[in-house]
Amino acid sequence: MDVTPQEEMMIQALREAELPPLFVLIRLRNEISNDTANVEESRREDVVRILEQYIGPLWGDHREEKHSKPK
Repeated sequence: MDVTPQEEMMIQALREAELPPLFVLIRLRNEISNDTANVEESRREDVVRILEQYIGPLWGDHREEKHSKPK
């Protein structure tokens, strides 16, 4: 999959902000899925599907970690 210059800039900005990977993936997914002006529908669907494959396991780990911490 080729990364467009716009996508590369967004990825670099999120890396520099040192945000948690789960947050970054969800943010990317949402931005791309809502970008009807710059991203073709077929590419948008492919990218969102790929990102969701990465988000699922991280989200599960996040929930387990959250519920295993003593209150």
